[in-house]
Amino acid sequence: MIYSISGTLLLINYLITIFVSIIVALFLRLPLLPEKPRRFSWTKSAIFPTTIIAMGLLAFCFSINFYYLYDGKLLAIIMGIIAAIFVKYFFKYVFPDSPSVKGDIDE
Repeated sequence: MIYSISGTLLLINYLITIFVSIIVALFLRLPLLPEKPRRFSWTKSAIFPTTIIAMGLLAFCFSINFYYLYDGKLLAIIMGIIAAIFVKYFFKYVFPDSPSVKGDIDE
């Protein structure tokens, strides 16, 4: 059985995921924004990569037609919590920092 939800409900689910992931990330004491200069910063924050990972997890669940309860709203809350916990505790293990480049061409 193929079960689909409307675009409005999909947008609401994504917004729920974004808000829940930001709130949980702030509760876990992640900074709201990365350090300056933001363009070259690779520090974890509540805005990036937490919300992106939460939306990706939710999109993956929706793509395999897994909506769980309440047209995906409960799943959106769960994915927001999981994404914030992942970024806080497991992000550096899955995506380690690249080694710094010491030998430039100018030397």
